[in-house]
Amino acid sequence: MNKIHSFAKIILAAIGIFFAIRIMPQMLMPLGLARIKPSVESTVIALVSTLFFGLCLAVIFYVFVYKREQLARKIVGTNELPEPDSQIQWLPVAFRLISITAGLYCLHTVLWQITNTLIRYARYKARSVPGYKIIYTAGYALNIEEVLVWLIMLTIGIYLLCGAPHFVRWQVKKTLEECKQQIGLKENQ
Repeated sequence: MNKIHSFAKIILAAIGIFFAIRIMPQMLMPLGLARIKPSVESTVIALVSTLFFGLCLAVIFYVFVYKREQLARKIVGTNELPEPDSQIQWLPVAFRLISITAGLYCLHTVLWQITNTLIRYARYKARSVPGYKIIYTAGYALNIEEVLVWLIMLTIGIYLLCGAPHFVRWQVKKTLEECKQQIGLKENQ
């Protein structure tokens, strides 16, 4: 195991712990809302939300804390460049770790927005009066644009979580070409 592999494992554990800490309040928030306005629907939504976020938390801990060895091996990979220099080896790993972190952030944002929508829906349902038309004091509306944004962010988040392989290869090649041009310019001066 080399330094790059150790660095990747440490960063993956830190990423997992960070996002686990960010998900914990979202796991407990629906339960608090169900206690404020108890009803069958709010209780079911709270339980489903809590189970879903609990599952997300378990997956994050499993992947980023317990299985980080295999994930670090996938991220670091093999030497893709001929004659790897110690500085060049860090470049693809850094880009992959950054893309995985960005993917987790995108997925976290999507989960946060879905939770927020579920909470708005629960509050809206709690304010409706039985036997009458719904009172529009809390106004709940789910727009197609909102769902489209979720789907786009979910897609981008999954691509980035996979390490963005095409982007990383392209960016490494471009960065190395720019560095070679900079070195060539300095040698000519």
